[in-house]
Amino acid sequence: MEQSMKSGSYLYLQLYRDTKNTFRIVLFLLLLNDAFAAETDKVKVVSVKEGENVALRTGETEIQRGDKILWMYGDERTLLAEIHMRNKIFETYNTDDGRFSDSLELDKYTGSLVIRNTKSTHSGVYHLKIIKKDATVYKRFQVNINGGGGNPLNAKASKYRCS
Repeated sequence: MEQSMKSGSYLYLQLYRDTKNTFRIVLFLLLLNDAFAAETDKVKVVSVKEGENVALRTGETEIQRGDKILWMYGDERTLLAEIHMRNKIFETYNTDDGRFSDSLELDKYTGSLVIRNTKSTHSGVYHLKIIKKDATVYKRFQVNINGGGGNPLNAKASKYRCS
């Protein structure tokens, strides 16, 4: 049942009888994918050549004051970046193995994650969690870095491959 609730709508009807012997129908309709932004199985696939920059887009036009944004990497969901607007936290982190040293950047307006001068070790699944006042949004990105691409000296000048 949990799987069907994640991927579709849920409809609940209940019939009540009140003290005047009239019936009332109560209808609960939850559109989980939209209204409550339930996590879906959709993964956006992004492929770039090694050495290029890639921007993983949140889809937000502007971060709101109460928003929290978390970027995580891999099955273990290692924290890569976080934004807590209310607490004025705006940080990127490296993993224990050092694969992201000086490669990560956050867009201060949208919360999008930019990976500069990509390496094959940056390939993998990136998890995004946006916590808003009225909903939590989850997104996943499968990033594939193909070898032999860009020139690392020109990586900063290159345009972003955007998702």
